[in-house]
Amino acid sequence: MGSTQEPNEVEVPAGPVVPARRELPGVEECRPAPRPLALLVGELEVPELLATLARVGYKCVRISPEAAATEIAELPAADVALLDVGTFREEPRCGVVALLQDVFPSVEVFLMTAARDLDAELMLRAIHGSLTDVLDPQDTIGVNSAFEESLHRSRSGAERVLAIGAHPDDVEIGCAGALLEHRGRGDAVTVLTLSRGSVGGDRTARAGESRAAASMLGARLLLGDLPDTRIEAGIETIRLIEAVVADVDPSTVYVHSAHDGHQDHRAVHTATLSATRRVPNVYAYQSPSATNDYSPTRFIPVDAVMSRKIEVLHAFASQSERSYLEPELVVAGARYWARHLAPRARYAEPFEVIRSFDPGAHRQRGALALGSPLAPVVPIPMAPYPLETGA
Repeated sequence: MGSTQEPNEVEVPAGPVVPARRELPGVEECRPAPRPLALLVGELEVPELLATLARVGYKCVRISPEAAATEIAELPAADVALLDVGTFREEPRCGVVALLQDVFPSVEVFLMTAARDLDAELMLRAIHGSLTDVLDPQDTIGVNSAFEESLHRSRSGAERVLAIGAHPDDVEIGCAGALLEHRGRGDAVTVLTLSRGSVGGDRTARAGESRAAASMLGARLLLGDLPDTRIEAGIETIRLIEAVVADVDPSTVYVHSAHDGHQDHRAVHTATLSATRRVPNVYAYQSPSATNDYSPTRFIPVDAVMSRKIEVLHAFASQSERSYLEPELVVAGARYWARHLAPRARYAEPFEVIRSFDPGAHRQRGALALGSPLAPVVPIPMAPYPLETGA
């Protein structure tokens, strides 16, 4: 059997055993929540350090300083980054720290060096560069304590986001950009898809596509098995969603709008309102079947992740003939809604505000900073979505 290890993933001992989650009747966990991610930048070959990271619960991925821009851009999230002293001395040239802090605003960056190699100049540069701490990789106790505290800070400051859709690709079409922004800030994301989409394609293939998309989003994936095109807003659907809400304890929920021409979408919206009555923030995303009554008042800038949203939608290959998945249409829609944020963003996703009790629920990234430059125009890959030529 071949390895499922990612190309840059570091071989480390197994981490702690995670207690099983509560049973979720009617729901299959097709992709568990990803482990927190530790990036190893440069030459860090200390077995004790890797073992400590695994023991705390981190998944380790190695990043080459020379290819950092490309490799970091492919990651949905990063919780901590560890730099060797040689890489940090070259920081003015390679800019790895600045890149990490720009892409992942909540990432904590640690300089790993023996005490004998730490001089005053290096310490000042670490302070000016907003590094979290300087650690000796041989100090197992100190390293263990630092990373346990870092993980606690990350989890206590993170939002818990639940995105709910009736069919595979609903959530991804409606709010993949917002979910990618959440993951970039270190928030925990769960996608709940209530049916396997068997009327619109092969259910097994569509489940596999959902798993691939969840992997790109860095999200946990829960799949229900309600009847496609016949989902009801009654007690069965409400209790299924309630069980997931109790398990995830979300601070923010995204769901279909009531202003939608698809009966499943409207049913999921209605059931979700009952099941999430204690969730402080609930927003309704736009589906391709949304009606003209869809009236968003919240717009999330997705400049930094627009290209990645297109890649996420590419995962749904069985639906590639659907016109609403054509990249140019997706990009055009995001460009249209960004007019509400002009001139501070080029692309945006729209949301109706169902409930918003937390004014800080969406901590915006640089796209809305006054005076920040617009994102570049997203190149639109035409394949595998040829334009329709028929009437």
